[in-house]
Amino acid sequence: MNSSIPPLVTLVAEPPEGDQQPLPRDLVTAYDGNLWLPTSPEDRPLVLMNFVTTLDGAISFALPGNDTGAEISGHSAQDHVVMGILRACADAIIWGAGTYTATSRFLATPAAIMPPLAEAYAALMLARGGAPAPLAVILTRSGEIPLDGALLTQGRQPTLIVTTAAAAARLRGIVAPNVSIATVADDYAPGTILALLRRDYGIRSALLEGGPQIVGAFLAAGVIDTCFLTIAPQFAGRSEAMPRPSLVAGQAFAPATAPWGQLVSLKRGGDLLFTRYRLGPEVRKP
Repeated sequence: MNSSIPPLVTLVAEPPEGDQQPLPRDLVTAYDGNLWLPTSPEDRPLVLMNFVTTLDGAISFALPGNDTGAEISGHSAQDHVVMGILRACADAIIWGAGTYTATSRFLATPAAIMPPLAEAYAALMLARGGAPAPLAVILTRSGEIPLDGALLTQGRQPTLIVTTAAAAARLRGIVAPNVSIATVADDYAPGTILALLRRDYGIRSALLEGGPQIVGAFLAAGVIDTCFLTIAPQFAGRSEAMPRPSLVAGQAFAPATAPWGQLVSLKRGGDLLFTRYRLGPEVRKP
């Protein structure tokens, strides 16, 4: 392991339940332990989500050139290590159109987020029996996304654009051999999208990385199984001119129906806290 990256410190250890992921020694050291994930459901992929947020709940400063989670985490290497581990444990990475637009210069691979651990991530993906790179999935109803981003031009990562039939016609001009287009009903229901990924692409685990509208829709549908949330000790603030996105948008839950999480593990990396929660219909208010 790169000795310049301090390992996490476990404060609440996760229980050894579900499927243990075959983390190589360097990643066990970096994560300060092993990682267990729930078994995939039969009818859809297991869905993990991973975000970093400020103390006041912002996930982005939403400023040109400063609109990703890196500014929220303070470019934390430890946050990138965990992000890489979760990407390596996923068959697919799901981005909404806004997330893809903000990060279109990047690939959605483990090595892209933490190059020094590229070999360890590759060993993890190989041990899991997965592909050399997870399938990058871009969700866009309108089809209006940058066509010059890394995923759509470099041909280095298999990519799937999931859109509506009307928007698909406008995207047929994408010629990169690694890019496929799939259409779903106009209701764009998360369950329909996940069923398509399992049925047509063999996806058994998916990592949701944004954005807030997608998170809100997936939460409302009850199809997010585990939430990894890094809490950075800074305040972003908000104003009319700079509203700044939070973790969930497009949904306003009532007290009686608001989704609750159950704490699974808690780790510390410097002044950042790395939390993990179990989600789902079976998790009730304490």
